[in-house]
Amino acid sequence: MAETEARTAGAPAAGNEDEGLVRGLGPLEATTIIVGGVIGSGIFQAPSAIASNVGSPGMSLLVWLVCGLLALCGGLCIAELGAMLPRTGGQYVYIREAYRKRWVAFLYGWSAFWIVWPVSIAAVASVFASYLASVVNVVTADSAGTGIVLSEGARALIASACVLVLMTINVIGVRWGGRVTNLFTFIKIAALGGLILLGLFMAEKGSMAHFSPLFGGGNGAAVGGFALGAFGAAMVTGLFSYEGWTFSSYVAGEMRDPRRNLPLSIIGGILFVILIYMAANFVYMLILPFEQVQSSPWIAADVMQVLLGEWGALFISVGVMCSTFGGVNVHMLVAPRLFFALSRDGLFFEGLSRVHSKYRTPAVSILAQGILAALIALTPSYEEIISYGSFTSYAFSILAIASVIVLRFTRPDAKRPYRAWGYPVTPLLFLAVITGYLVSLLTNVEFIYNTLIGLAIVAVGIPFYFYWEKKNQRN
Repeated sequence: MAETEARTAGAPAAGNEDEGLVRGLGPLEATTIIVGGVIGSGIFQAPSAIASNVGSPGMSLLVWLVCGLLALCGGLCIAELGAMLPRTGGQYVYIREAYRKRWVAFLYGWSAFWIVWPVSIAAVASVFASYLASVVNVVTADSAGTGIVLSEGARALIASACVLVLMTINVIGVRWGGRVTNLFTFIKIAALGGLILLGLFMAEKGSMAHFSPLFGGGNGAAVGGFALGAFGAAMVTGLFSYEGWTFSSYVAGEMRDPRRNLPLSIIGGILFVILIYMAANFVYMLILPFEQVQSSPWIAADVMQVLLGEWGALFISVGVMCSTFGGVNVHMLVAPRLFFALSRDGLFFEGLSRVHSKYRTPAVSILAQGILAALIALTPSYEEIISYGSFTSYAFSILAIASVIVLRFTRPDAKRPYRAWGYPVTPLLFLAVITGYLVSLLTNVEFIYNTLIGLAIVAVGIPFYFYWEKKNQRN
């Protein structure tokens, strides 16, 4: 075992930045991967849950700001790590290099392959199918107001087909995957930006009185408007809405000048998302009474309904549909690169490290992840499966962010084109908050069952780790 651990530094992916892939992603694609990966359906739906938890407009805006700043804290660390280690695989690479324990890096990849990534892809694709169904229903409605209603099975097939189509595009080439990311990121920004601008220009349809009182007691909050439990519950939703700020690091091996463009994409992307999220929430509360903000499951559509009527609601539904379609593409572009790196290190199925001879993409890894996600999209229980991976996903995020501290001590002389701003406060702040979230998952009866199932799935991978390491020793 000790000999195997020592070989980490000499693994193919660790010592060679030329991984046989095409460096077809520039700074624009790197940034749209971040923006397109973060902005999915969350900003169109999550504001209601957050507002309901905290009970006041000011606290609701504060949750979005705090969650954005936490994402930025994590992003600053990933930016340093990505510039220092600009290789395909993202957090897997940082965990591998920082801790020099191949089994730790393997368990991260194992849980990501079977739980985190394919279920996330299926979930986003299912949201796309749901919005497509609502658009079809509205467009085909007759004078009586009834249109085509797609069944649950039909929506599942659409979600699965969405995954397979984008899987094929990403197999054909990283440039095509980048172009699709650019296109649909521009569309989702246009839709969300259009909503924001319309809300500001048509402010007379709303009222600044909706913000009064700015800070009030909701859900048992004390005088002064703050209840720690309610704020923490709202932050869980907010943090999910900001997920995706690590995505460009996974494709560093296919990025032009990654030591420069990777930090720029992460920092610029997160700052842009914070700005547009804050503006969108301001407009939501400007146009709708806060009580409606708290209760609306389709808040963006409700705002556009007030501004432009039924056609406005249809416009934003098409925007969300495009947003989630682009989100699936970003996931399909990013996720397979992790398993490609894991396989190159001899810690996963050998075929996943194969590069297509013509397209120079990790085609087998893309196909494996795409087919698995498409199958999950056909099942009715994917939403429950998501909760299985929450604890492990954030636990490994803690290890990845802590890597910036570990590597500052173990590799002080390594080339660091970018150093995390605010170090060590920024990583420590991120680690403290996310650790608190993990403790809540372990102590909350509502979450403990699914958390234990997720940990059991991770434990199942341990025999496979020893199998692959034994195979490595024979070879």
